[in-house]
Amino acid sequence: MNKKFLSVMMASVMALSVVACSGGDEDTAPVVLSGGQAAESVSVEGGNGAQYPGGSAEASSDAYVFTYNGIVIEMNAQADEIIAALGGDPSYFEAPSCAYEGMDKVYTYNSIVVRSYTRDGVDYIAAVELKDDTVATAEGIRIGSTEEEVRAAYGEDGTEGASGIEYTRGDSFISFIFEDGKVVAITYTAIVG
Repeated sequence: MNKKFLSVMMASVMALSVVACSGGDEDTAPVVLSGGQAAESVSVEGGNGAQYPGGSAEASSDAYVFTYNGIVIEMNAQADEIIAALGGDPSYFEAPSCAYEGMDKVYTYNSIVVRSYTRDGVDYIAAVELKDDTVATAEGIRIGSTEEEVRAAYGEDGTEGASGIEYTRGDSFISFIFEDGKVVAITYTAIVG
């Protein structure tokens, strides 16, 4: 693996950790994808063939969502029902949270990494990182896309950083890190209030 790419990925993971550790004292509950239904609710297919765990026919907010293998992953949604719907045998890691009660959990699948946080005994989706070019955002952007393609798909009103750009929607943001004008990292992140 390219050393530069690895250092960029490590920097994005460290940045995510810092963001996660910067708050968490508020009592507001995050938006729940299932609309309050129990995690064992039956999945329903959305209009594009994607499944929304918990019985909801669509995402519950205007936040960014990512679809993987037909399962919609919404930031701040209940994690247990999404992880169960994703199935498979992901690599799993957990560590005590520095910002919330309980554990921060990391599920690594073939092409994505899903992170969760705990609040009031319930796990919620904190972030989704795209690992390779076999998956893309709903707007068609993937690792290897050009900076121009990102700006055409998402617009010019993003927040510029030293090595990328970030777009906020609802209680989430999506960030793109560029190297030599190409996307090398894509991360969806929950805004937790």
